[in-house]
Amino acid sequence: MILKKRWLAALVTLLAVGSLAGCGSNNAGSGKVLGKHASSSQTSTAKSTSNTDNSKLKKAEAILKDAQALNADGKYKQSNKKLSSIDLADLNKKSFSALKTEFFTLQKSNDKFLLKKSKDSSNKSTTTKSGSTATTTTAKSTPATNNSFDSYSKFVGDYSFYNYDEDRLQSDLTISSDGTVVQNNTDGSAFHGVATVKASGASGILSYDVTSDSSDTKSIKADVEIDVTWSGGDHETYYGYTSYDNYSVLTDGKSYDGDLVNEVWVQ
Repeated sequence: MILKKRWLAALVTLLAVGSLAGCGSNNAGSGKVLGKHASSSQTSTAKSTSNTDNSKLKKAEAILKDAQALNADGKYKQSNKKLSSIDLADLNKKSFSALKTEFFTLQKSNDKFLLKKSKDSSNKSTTTKSGSTATTTTAKSTPATNNSFDSYSKFVGDYSFYNYDEDRLQSDLTISSDGTVVQNNTDGSAFHGVATVKASGASGILSYDVTSDSSDTKSIKADVEIDVTWSGGDHETYYGYTSYDNYSVLTDGKSYDGDLVNEVWVQ
């Protein structure tokens, strides 16, 4: 009788161990399934993002093609308007690098022809670079392009607004070798003008320490002075210099909102 009880106890123990082992095996299997599910989810998200970018790129390429056709037909304003429907934020993506080059090349071409034409703005309200509204009563001619940048080619090219703020318009600035200037804004609009450049030794000009990627300010000595006449009649002066990491920088030297700088652009 005692032997039978011992045999039954041993059998119960074996059954309990087997049951626990089965649970452990099921849990491990469950863990593997979850791992595969997580990996699949991440892959799906990445594919979704890639598909969205590809879709945007194809749409932008179609817009660019239409804008190029308008340029070829001499419809420069319409061409620029078509370009403005492309999201400037997308142009900074790696997949848009080739399109970005074509975008600015076409925009420069449109601006070059537009700036050669005299503007009859008699009794017409226009929005100026500073954002104010002015009414002109006589026709005004846009300043002619020039070759002053031939000796200062380092300051020709594309610039990004350093102190980006979603509440401010500034996004990108382009200076062409013939002095043509275009400021692209975050709302899709653009300001057009012509600049001349000359040597400068002005010192104590307010700017940012752009190499620190911060809002720390500093005083710089200018290498050049760039004077811009915008199509609305406004005048603006930028002081150009070379940063420690050898990039061209422009600043208007004006304070903004207390301890900030109004406009700083980095190439």
